[in-house]
Amino acid sequence: MKLLLTLDIGTTAVKAGLYSQDLRTLNSVVKEYTLYTPQEGIVELNPDVYWSSAVDCIRQIISGSAIDKKDIACITCTTQGETIIPVDEQGNALHNAIVWLDSRAGKEAELIGQKFSTQKFYAHTGCPEISPIWPVAKVLWLKSNKPDIYKKTYKMLLLEDYLIAKLTGLFVTNPAVSCSTGYFDIREGKPWEQILEYCEIDADKIPEVIPCGTLVGNLSNSAAQQLGLSKDTLVSTGAMDQVASAIGAGNISDGIVTETTGTALVTAATCSLSSLEKWTPVTVYAHAVPDKYLLINVSQTAGIILKWFRDEFCKDIVDEHGANAFDIMGELAAKAPVLSNGLTLFPHFTGMQIPKLDSNTKGVFFGVGLHTSRECFIRAIMESVAYMLKENIEALEVFGVSPSLIYSLGGGSKSIIWNQIKADICNKAIMIMNNEESASLGAAMLGGVACGIYDSIEAAVANIKEKQRIDPDKQNVELYEKGYADFKKMYECFKDLF
Repeated sequence: MKLLLTLDIGTTAVKAGLYSQDLRTLNSVVKEYTLYTPQEGIVELNPDVYWSSAVDCIRQIISGSAIDKKDIACITCTTQGETIIPVDEQGNALHNAIVWLDSRAGKEAELIGQKFSTQKFYAHTGCPEISPIWPVAKVLWLKSNKPDIYKKTYKMLLLEDYLIAKLTGLFVTNPAVSCSTGYFDIREGKPWEQILEYCEIDADKIPEVIPCGTLVGNLSNSAAQQLGLSKDTLVSTGAMDQVASAIGAGNISDGIVTETTGTALVTAATCSLSSLEKWTPVTVYAHAVPDKYLLINVSQTAGIILKWFRDEFCKDIVDEHGANAFDIMGELAAKAPVLSNGLTLFPHFTGMQIPKLDSNTKGVFFGVGLHTSRECFIRAIMESVAYMLKENIEALEVFGVSPSLIYSLGGGSKSIIWNQIKADICNKAIMIMNNEESASLGAAMLGGVACGIYDSIEAAVANIKEKQRIDPDKQNVELYEKGYADFKKMYECFKDLF
């Protein structure tokens, strides 16, 4: 039996997963690490930490599973986007990884913006703003501020590219991880020559672009020895975590929408595009599926608001129930009435991206009265995230997306009351998936396609299992229509105060 091994390299942790060829999860291991943040705007990590953490996780997977390691057919990575690592010809890192959160390249982003309008930048890259987080600005910063490192750089690798280089000794990238660099033309499927020329970035420092779910090669002798695996183990390209997550939920056809409620709220929809000539605030990624794109809306504060409220105002629940505190909070939310006795939360605590780009927004609880209970606050938080979800879906309508069903992922998908609130506010059924670790599952699917277990991504997706469907309560739908109308007015009321 062939087995599939995955590495999901997140912002603060590596997760390794082991899957059977019918995509059952056999084992998973997580190892956390701490980012280096010496001053405001600087977010780095020693690249060796990514690799050593991956090695440790894979070794634990092997030792903790009753398998023959020769059965591991393929290793596939999925990673955060926008983290960049300059390396020499041997693949040795020349600088700490500049993590996606890093914002040091503000001046460089402004310089790029002087040449390229937001509309032109969007038409080529799918990125709705020219931001210091995009690798094009980070590479320009390296070129301007650390010219010796830039000169020695053989390849500028994204995090997935770096892991593949460590596994195989080969330098490649793929469209679904390069799509948010700012120097990759998602319509042409190759580096955007015009912006590279303007920034005077050497095009040969960008690795070769090959499709997602493509074999790169075998494990190198060094990697096989470190991992304790056979040199015959194959390595394939994967995709950025958001794209892999979409695949893992079956979001590969036009009109399908997934929502992930974790720290942030991420809404994703697959579509075909004729052009990107009209600017919208929706980010557009290259999909792992050929000739498809993934529309992405990100609301920065979602589940983190509930965590904040738990930590600050529900310490008694944490003390009594520990890891089950969120379950108890869900029970409290279910006791509060629809519309939370008139309490509404404006949930953009750290800035808003959809439906407006405004980094100055803060959170606002509106309608607090002497009748407002803790239960109302918890429910109002859940309702506000559902309102954002409805806004995000409406923003996709310009691309012709109009789903009847939403697939729910992330930690928030565990809450039945939260899913019911989302279904009622959006007036759409919510489907909970059997495997919530959709990014790792999507990576396993791409690995399975690469090594011939599956003929296509579509064939792999056929193995996905659904867990529970939650339909909207028509009575609540009517009540929430007014609540949503009031919610939509909040930004205009408060924007001058922000």
